[in-house]
Amino acid sequence: MAQTTVGTPANADRADHRYRLVAAGCAMTAGAIHVLVVPEHMAESVYAGAFFVVVAVGQFALALALREIPGPRVLMAAVAGTLAVVVLYVVSSTVGLAFLPAHDHGTHAAEHLSVAGAVGDGTPVYPSSGIEPVGPLALTCLGAELVLIAMLVGLLNGRRRQVVLNVLLGTGILALGARAAGLLG
Repeated sequence: MAQTTVGTPANADRADHRYRLVAAGCAMTAGAIHVLVVPEHMAESVYAGAFFVVVAVGQFALALALREIPGPRVLMAAVAGTLAVVVLYVVSSTVGLAFLPAHDHGTHAAEHLSVAGAVGDGTPVYPSSGIEPVGPLALTCLGAELVLIAMLVGLLNGRRRQVVLNVLLGTGILALGARAAGLLG
């Protein structure tokens, strides 16, 4: 049995099983959403489409790996990879990614979430903009990935959990600093 920090061994096994089940469901959800958006991103850039395929395959593989309790290195790599995808999404939805071609916002216009009394979700749509529109699929995927990170961290124990939480906190502080400095929208 893997060491855990959740109560007695029997309770720890049940908690680990629940965490793995929720994490696998979140990984499958995010992977399926990434598969759904491959065609639209492939039309914009082969590299972007390929990226979404790789992310989806990685998330499906993680869901399969979660059938058993993965080792701490796998868990930490999964947290890092998922966090990288989340950070990339936040950057692409706020300031855009310079290395990708501009979006055809005509095809994305229907995906914007509505804001009362306004058009779209408040994300400015500039001609030739590389800013990724925010829509229900994107927010569902983001939510699944954030819960996935929480479940993966919950499966870690002791020192590793502390290190990962500190890195996550540091990433959040950097993001807030970047936002305050005007680097993120």
